[in-house]
Amino acid sequence: MSEKSEHYSTGSPDETGEFFSVGAPLHAVRPGYVRRLADDALFETLVSGGYAHVIAPDRTGKSSLIAATAARLQNNGIKVAIIDLAQISERDGGADAGRWYYSIAYRLLRQLRLKIDLQAWWQDKSFLSNRQRLVEFYVEVILQNITERVVVFIDEVQCISEHSFARELLASIRAAHNARITEPDFSRLSFVLIGECDSARLIEDANLSPFTITRPIHLSDFTRADLELFTNELNLSEADAKAALDRVFYWTNGQPYLSQKLARSIARERVSGNIEAHVDRIAMHQLAGRAAIQSEPHMSHIHKMVTGDRKHCEALLNLYGRIRKGIRTEADLGSPLQRQLVAPRLEPLGQEALDPARGVLAGGIPGDEPRIRPARSALDRGAYRADARGDGGVRAALFGEVSRGGSTEPLGFVKRPSL
Repeated sequence: MSEKSEHYSTGSPDETGEFFSVGAPLHAVRPGYVRRLADDALFETLVSGGYAHVIAPDRTGKSSLIAATAARLQNNGIKVAIIDLAQISERDGGADAGRWYYSIAYRLLRQLRLKIDLQAWWQDKSFLSNRQRLVEFYVEVILQNITERVVVFIDEVQCISEHSFARELLASIRAAHNARITEPDFSRLSFVLIGECDSARLIEDANLSPFTITRPIHLSDFTRADLELFTNELNLSEADAKAALDRVFYWTNGQPYLSQKLARSIARERVSGNIEAHVDRIAMHQLAGRAAIQSEPHMSHIHKMVTGDRKHCEALLNLYGRIRKGIRTEADLGSPLQRQLVAPRLEPLGQEALDPARGVLAGGIPGDEPRIRPARSALDRGAYRADARGDGGVRAALFGEVSRGGSTEPLGFVKRPSL
C-alpha cells in the first residue's frame, strides 16, 4: 500500500510557542518531532495487515508514536481507535469486570463513530464470556459496520496486571487474529499493544497470548544525529549549539524525555561561556541532585518501578547490588526478577531476543563517571535509583550491549568501570 504525501515540519515552534515537548505527546506534524525507525516499522506492519506491540520504558515517546502513526493511517483511509487502559481503570470502575469490558466497547464505538444501541447489544450477549463477547463485538459491530481497514491501539497494557479478569482482553485479540483463517473479515482488523511491562507476565498461556503473533517494534532512543533537529532552537551559535547537543547526548544517551528536557533548559537559560560546564550544571541540578528522585518525574517513576514492589523489592535490590559490584550473573530471561529489572527494554522472549550473535550483555563506557554517580549513591542508601541517563542509562549501566558478532558466549552481566 502506497502512502500519500505527508509533511513533517522541521522548522519553528507551533502556535503555542513551545518547540520542545517534555512529558506530553508530540504529534508528527509539529516541530520537534523526531521520526525514528519505529515510525516506519510500525506503519508498514499495520498497512500490511499485521499486529504489533511496542514495549518500551516510560517517557520514551510511545504516545507520540501512536499519534504520529494514527495520523498516517488515517491519511491513507484506515479507521483508527485508541484505547487507554489507564483511563478505563481510573474513571470507569476498573475493579468491576462488566463495566471494564463495556467501557472498552463503548470507547471503540465512540472513536470509530458508530451509532448502535450498545447497551442492548451487550445485554443480548451476556451469556458469553468477556473474551467471546469482545470477539463477537469485533465482527458483528465493528467489521459489519465499517468497510475500511481498522486499527486499534491498546495503550498502557501494563494496567492489565492490576485485574485478573483483564487478561481476557489479550485473549480476545489473539482470538481475533486466529479467526482470520475462517472469517476473512477479521483480516481488516489489526491491533497494536503499547506499554511498559514484561509481556510474559501479563498472560502466561502462549496459546492465548497475542504477543506470540504480534511484531515487536523497537522504540530506540534518539541518535546524536537526531538531536540536530534542535540546533536552531537553542539560541546559540552553530558551534556552541553543537557543543551543547554533544553534552546533552553525553548525559542522556538519547533518552527522548531527558534529551528534550535538557535542550529546553539550555534554550531557556541562554547558555554562554563554557558550554560543556554550563550544560553539566543544568544536568546535575535537574537529573542528579539529591532531590531528583522526588522532583524529577522520570527518576521517580523508575525508582517506584522497583521499590514499589514490596514483595520483590529486597530481592531486586540485591540482584542490582550484585551487578553493580561486578559479580557475573548468568542471564536467565525466565527469571521473574531479572525480567522485572530489565522489563522496559525487553521484548517478549523469542529467537531474536535469544540469538547469541547479538552478543554479551556488558557495561562500561570510559569517562562515564557523572552519569553513574547517582545510581551508585542511591544503591549505597539501599534504594534503587536511576542514574542521570534515565532508563536507557540504567540499562546501559547494568546491561549495556557489546556487539560480539557470531559469538556463542553465554549472556551475562558485567560491571561498568569503577569511579
